[in-house]
Amino acid sequence: MLAPVEIAGVASCVPEKVVTNHELEKLVETSDEWISKRTGIKKRHIAVGETAVSMAVRASADALASSGIGKDDIGLIVACTVSGDNLTPAMASSVQRALEIPHCAALDISAGCTGFVYALVTAASLMDTLGADNALVVSSETLSKYTDWTDRATCVLFGDGAGAVVLKRSDKPRMHYPILNAVPDTDDAIVIKKEARTTPFGPPADDKKEYIRMKGSEVFTYASGVMEDTLRRLLELCGDKPYTKIIPHQANEKIIDYVMRTMRLDREQFFVNISEYANTSSATIPIAMADAYRAGWLRQGDRVALVGFGSGLTSGGVVIDWTMPN
Repeated sequence: MLAPVEIAGVASCVPEKVVTNHELEKLVETSDEWISKRTGIKKRHIAVGETAVSMAVRASADALASSGIGKDDIGLIVACTVSGDNLTPAMASSVQRALEIPHCAALDISAGCTGFVYALVTAASLMDTLGADNALVVSSETLSKYTDWTDRATCVLFGDGAGAVVLKRSDKPRMHYPILNAVPDTDDAIVIKKEARTTPFGPPADDKKEYIRMKGSEVFTYASGVMEDTLRRLLELCGDKPYTKIIPHQANEKIIDYVMRTMRLDREQFFVNISEYANTSSATIPIAMADAYRAGWLRQGDRVALVGFGSGLTSGGVVIDWTMPN
């Protein structure tokens, strides 16, 4: 059982530079038609001057501003990333420093593209454990730095960005039915290996750069199956008060389309913005939440399901009663 919390603020931050599919045609043998038809992606934002931390800080500051909660009242920061700037300190600690939050618990979570769902559930649980009234949850990714821009199978898929939400205690539960799961990735379907390091006592390290490696068909099969399974489980848990809207991880529009058909759901129930940002890993869901709220698609009183899936192989979902006024 999660602490009774609600989302009080939401915001996103994406890099200034936009790279269209037509621009990728100059780098690899591909086309706008091929990318759009198979993924739904039209463009992506690529970090040039921005970093994972700088985008996380901007998204967090804007989420705090929208919440009306002061930074001194934040008792917990949970950040998630697979492409952070540093091994240590944690991105959460860097956000705390930049925002001059005087004291709070701060930690990072790594769960691939499911990271934001894991972080959201972790934050709500820790708020109860620590007695914190307010928490900041932020995801920020710079996957472009780990993309092989000569590999046409993967370079068209990814982009950079950050999203953040502020949680506050509420008079009754507004976050329900957390599902967190993982199955072993025995096929290494999604992997980014750390660059090799050595010591004076071992052989020289290989100095080649490591990039995202992905087996597309295996990922599609896993993702479509686990997304459907998670949404069905959440629907059962909701009972006579089902969710009516869905914000899924934005990995590939074809995965979302598949689940729509198999579950016989209306497209209007899904918020999809992958055409604008591509796959920003753990940041896709909070970026989509921020866009959905700004656009008026996400409205006070909505019951929305968040569902993610990613490397590990991880998956997760949670149901949110949206309380922010429009």
